[in-house]
Amino acid sequence: MEAVEIDSVFLWLFLALLTPAFAQEAVNWRETGVKTTLLIVALLPLVWLSACHAAPPVAPARAVEESPVAPAGAAAGALEVTYLANEGFMIAGGGRKVLIDALFRESSGVYAAPSPAMRELLEQARSPFDGVDAVFATHFHADHFDAEAVLAHLAHNPQAFFFSTNQAADKLRATGQFDAFKTRVVATLPKEGERFNSGHRGIHVQLLNIHHGRSRPIENLGFIVEFAGKRVLHIGDSEAEAAVFQKYKVVKDRIDVAFLPFWYFLEDDKKQAVRAHI
Repeated sequence: MEAVEIDSVFLWLFLALLTPAFAQEAVNWRETGVKTTLLIVALLPLVWLSACHAAPPVAPARAVEESPVAPAGAAAGALEVTYLANEGFMIAGGGRKVLIDALFRESSGVYAAPSPAMRELLEQARSPFDGVDAVFATHFHADHFDAEAVLAHLAHNPQAFFFSTNQAADKLRATGQFDAFKTRVVATLPKEGERFNSGHRGIHVQLLNIHHGRSRPIENLGFIVEFAGKRVLHIGDSEAEAAVFQKYKVVKDRIDVAFLPFWYFLEDDKKQAVRAHI
C-alpha cells in the first residue's frame, strides 16, 4: 500500500499489469499531450469475467435522506492517493479523507482484493483509515462493495457518511443493521444526464448515472468529489460511451484527477470519451 502525492495537473497512467500494446498506447497519450488532466487507470488485469456478469434485477430503493451540501472551502493543494485493490482508493487532502470502492472483501479470482490485514484496518477504521469523512461505492458488485464491511466501518467511524446506489442500500437493509446507520447513508440513482448533489464535512459530491452496460440491470454511479481545491472523478465499472459524458458536459467540470477503468484506453469510442469529454 503506497501513497502517491499529487500536487500538479499532468497526464499519468499506471502501467502495471498491462499488455505491451496498452502500455504503448498510454505512452503515446503522454507524449502527445492530448490531455492535461491527470488520469489514473485502476490496476486491473486485462480480463473481464465475473465482476461484469449480469445480476438479477433488484427493486430500487427510495433515495435515502440527502446530506446537506457543504462547500469544499479548502485551499488548493496536494492530494495523496493510496491504491488499495481493484478500483479501490483512499484519497486525502486539505484535512479531509475519502474511500472509493475500497470496502469490499471478495474477488473474482482475477481482480485484486484487500488482504485480510488491510480489510481489518479498513473495517475497524484504524490508521491509516481512521478519520475518513466519506465512503463511496460506485455499485454493489462484490469486488467494489460489501455491506458488512461498509457497516463495520461506519460503526467504528461515526463521522463518516456513505454514498452509493439504491441497490447497495438494499444490501445494507438486508443485513438487518441498516436502521442504526440510515441517517448517514445517501443512496440514489439520478436519471441519465442529471446530477444529484450532496456533501458532508466540507466535501461536495455530485452523483452521475454512468451505466455499467445498457443490457445489465446494474446501477453504477460516477462520483465527482470536490475537496482540497481539487475535483476527483471515479466512474467505477462504467461502460458508458462518449455520448453519456457529453450529455453530462463533464469536460466543463475541469476534473483534476480521474480514475478510469483500463478499457477506456483500449476501445475507440471510450478513448474518444476521454479525449473529448473528460
